[in-house]
Amino acid sequence: MDPSSPNWAATNTEETKSVHEEIDPVLDDHQPAANSSMERWDGASPQLAPSAQRTPTHGLYRFFKFVTIAWSLLLFIAQLVSVIYLPFDGIELVLKIFLSSFSVLIVLNELEWWPALRGSPLFKNFVTRGYFYVFLGLVSTEENNIKPSKVSVVGNLPVDYTAALFIETASWAMVAVGIIYFLSGLCCAQYYINKVREDHSNRLAERKRIFELGMKSEAALSNQMVT
Repeated sequence: MDPSSPNWAATNTEETKSVHEEIDPVLDDHQPAANSSMERWDGASPQLAPSAQRTPTHGLYRFFKFVTIAWSLLLFIAQLVSVIYLPFDGIELVLKIFLSSFSVLIVLNELEWWPALRGSPLFKNFVTRGYFYVFLGLVSTEENNIKPSKVSVVGNLPVDYTAALFIETASWAMVAVGIIYFLSGLCCAQYYINKVREDHSNRLAERKRIFELGMKSEAALSNQMVT
């Protein structure tokens, strides 16, 4: 068409528009699916997932459980030390066996490996748990209450006094752990800690769900690009 014609610009525009209309349906057939796949992938992006990091309160509680496990193991070792280095009678031997078995139960309870202990009313509540820990520590202290020999030089302490000192340290440490648990239960700290732990579990579950959704979206997008 002659460029000098008045209708040349309008006719050229209509021809260009018709060419685009012929191409656009081909693009439109694939664009919505691709866009929807990209939207699903963006929604499943790890940047949008909740954080898996524990709160300071949760971390402090886990550290306290680790300390409790350590002192329980030391209390168990203390009973073995008392059998080797300290005199005892038949009743005291039975008490040492009970104390050793209870120390193992405390470790299993703090690790939360045994469902029966997690559901036990004695260990489930902080008040009763602390009461039991205090009782266990006091029994260990009294059961191994041996007066040390008098010596003039601290570096030459007799073996029985060294063993008794180790046993009393582990026993009183268990008493301190029990008092902390007992007071925390009275202050309703267990309710707050349970909420913190539940929130962390929910965030981990949400991150897992988002990750699985992202993997499915990526696979669907790859299949669409191949086809």
